[in-house]
Amino acid sequence: MNAAARTLGVEAFLAFLESEKMLSAHAAQRALGASKTSGHPFDTVMTELGLIGEQELAENLSRFMKLPSPVDIPEQFNPELFSSVPLIYLRENAILPLETDAELLVVAVADPFSSATIDALAFHYERRPSLRILPRRVIAECIERLEQAAMEAVSSEAGSAGPSDFGPDDLERLKDFAREAPIVRFVADTIHKAVDARATDIHIEPHEDHVRIRFRHDGMLSTVDIASTAMLSGISTRIKILSRLNIAERRLPQDGRMRIAVRGRDVDLRVSVIPSIHGEAIVLRILDRAGVELRLGKLGFDDAAQAKIRNMSQSANGIVLVTGPTGSGKTTTLYSVLAERSLPDVKIFTVEDPVEYRMAGITQLQVNLAIDLDFSAALRSILRQDPDIILLGEIRDRETAQVAVQAALTGHLVFSTLHTNSAAGALTRLRDMGIDGYLLGATIRGVIAQRLLRRVCPACHAEDQTGPTCRTCNGSGYSGRTVTYEMLEVSPRIAQLIDQGAGEMEIGRVAAEDDLVPMAVHATALAQSQVTTMEEVRRVIDLNGGG
Repeated sequence: MNAAARTLGVEAFLAFLESEKMLSAHAAQRALGASKTSGHPFDTVMTELGLIGEQELAENLSRFMKLPSPVDIPEQFNPELFSSVPLIYLRENAILPLETDAELLVVAVADPFSSATIDALAFHYERRPSLRILPRRVIAECIERLEQAAMEAVSSEAGSAGPSDFGPDDLERLKDFAREAPIVRFVADTIHKAVDARATDIHIEPHEDHVRIRFRHDGMLSTVDIASTAMLSGISTRIKILSRLNIAERRLPQDGRMRIAVRGRDVDLRVSVIPSIHGEAIVLRILDRAGVELRLGKLGFDDAAQAKIRNMSQSANGIVLVTGPTGSGKTTTLYSVLAERSLPDVKIFTVEDPVEYRMAGITQLQVNLAIDLDFSAALRSILRQDPDIILLGEIRDRETAQVAVQAALTGHLVFSTLHTNSAAGALTRLRDMGIDGYLLGATIRGVIAQRLLRRVCPACHAEDQTGPTCRTCNGSGYSGRTVTYEMLEVSPRIAQLIDQGAGEMEIGRVAAEDDLVPMAVHATALAQSQVTTMEEVRRVIDLNGGG
């Protein structure tokens, strides 16, 4: 296939992806331009641009070319098949003979449009090629197995065979080469698959004899891959390089951030690395907000709840809090409120760790503890910038709470989050931080406590069935999440209770006498209306305590 024919093949495949709505026209043009000018293999161009994952690319190439898929990879390769071909040639060209008969050579490739390599290998074996598509990483791992077997054979024969032309330096270089390419691809492909699956977290967990890869999706963890323990060091190092962490430090926890391209857009990830007895455990929090509709109704707030939130958020000054555990959608709720308040005549600042949504028309700051830019320091600086509204990512300590209260008292509207189980608990938590009750009563406009519940899968529910046949939810019975909540508006009675030092239960009781609907009651109602299930409600909420 000459260059023109190769380009035609690439164009046809990109058009196929467009027709399948897996690629935009703009992304297809980017890929085509890069394929023409870079000189890199087509599959590498697609994955390096973040347009598609390796496995997904291989599957769609197989569909496009009407080739068998999935590909059967032998547990044991026939060594005679590789006796006359240098393994390094196969690795560099991402091509792998699988089997042969009298007429055909079954050969796996990552880039089926590189016909010169395919034709050369077929000519060498004197067979007609029968193509299969495999991700470049998988081909590299297969060749790594072959290299390892060859090295073991060399090692076992060293005592009797005498000096070898394959010296120690060459062996080390080959080991490094074999280690690097699969690791780079593995990390990139894992992140890509997680983003495609709309996972919120990637867990890389070392165990005694394997490394488990799990994704958190809709609040639940599930295993998606198992890697060998030999890969852990490389995986850890690769992630540390991407997130600018100290690759030599393996004794202390480290936190960092990275940004990668996925399907032509930038995705931010927050990285946590901690040492364990079997190696470094890594969690990547995916901060991908593409496609998230920042509208209160879309999150699951009903009309009455939206009216209450707007009443709180349209105050001229004060503090509005959203409370709940990590991953309960607090930031999304606050940004949905900001989206409504972002107007030409309103000055809005956010201070976050990290910035989770990028929103036009507002000024966003990211905490940087390395230079002592914490929440309270950033908030003090913002107050000199004439803000109307401030979103403070989290109130973590007394100092930050004091500055937030001072901001509210001087005519600013402050939105922030806390980690408490109930709306009333947020008020007592701030009091426990040392904020005077009368100040809280004067500044807090309202508190929203929330959790996320998995929604019943509409496909399964419509057919009254769950199981592995459902492609929407993969047999889990759930698809997507909705919010459950309770809302406390600070009335004069509540303000008086706060000032008097009342406890969480008493404040909650009086709020319920007003119009607070406890979260447990709201969640149960969602289950009764078949939005979710009681099993899911019990998993997320303490029905006895309401939190």
